[in-house]
Amino acid sequence: MTLREIAATVSDVMTVRPPQLTRPADKDPLSAALENEILNEKASTLSRLTKKLETALADLKSAEDGSETDSETLQNRLADAGEALWHVTIQRELCGLRQHRSFYDFLDVPKAVRLRMGPAAAFRSAPGS
Repeated sequence: MTLREIAATVSDVMTVRPPQLTRPADKDPLSAALENEILNEKASTLSRLTKKLETALADLKSAEDGSETDSETLQNRLADAGEALWHVTIQRELCGLRQHRSFYDFLDVPKAVRLRMGPAAAFRSAPGS
């Protein structure tokens, strides 16, 4: 079989569709309104979660600066900040934002928080242990 015959066979089997972003905007107005509402909710949620992260980072910094803060309190604040960072990272992914390093640098997220990103319960010690 020659290269032309293969190309002809492949072109008969495969079709090319343009990406959905280039489709005409005159589709169903209700679905367009729904998509717009979903995008607004994603952005609003990202904003709320980012504010919670900023608060958790400020609490962690104040705990680190305080001389009377015990180790357990510091670890709990670190776990809370890691969980807040985890939530923000997930929401950024849902919004299509995939480059996180510059965002973390912008918010001045400490390396310890980045390493503890995840559910806070995983980093807390069980009561009585």
